[in-house]
Amino acid sequence: MDRDFEAKKNGYSASSYIEVLDAILPGYYQEDLYFIQDNALIYTANRVKKWFEDNRIDTSNWPPYSPDLNPIEYAWKKLKEVWDAKGDSEAELRKMEEALKKAWHLIPTSFFESLIESMERRVQAVIKADGWHTKY
Repeated sequence: MDRDFEAKKNGYSASSYIEVLDAILPGYYQEDLYFIQDNALIYTANRVKKWFEDNRIDTSNWPPYSPDLNPIEYAWKKLKEVWDAKGDSEAELRKMEEALKKAWHLIPTSFFESLIESMERRVQAVIKADGWHTKY
């Protein structure tokens, strides 16, 4: 997803998210599926909700406190903490983005398979905790 340089902190916005949705999702979505996303502000913006309605794509209801259902959130949080502590320039940020893209492709498929295999346990734990935090 491209950064939105008109957004706060030149980060990501509902606009940049909608660009990705437009480019990818209609080609993959099928009527019998639900699109899953968490409650990040750019995902819950009214413009994004309208995009899903206009494109007739069903989304799931996501618990309000749900990092347990998205284990990669822990990795993103740690990465952000490390980056913020460094306080490097925009040029350094671009270098890091490129390095992360390359690193992403080096993650073994088995890692993602283990995340998928843990989902049933995670979902059951979140249901038991009424949508609140669990041990995950």
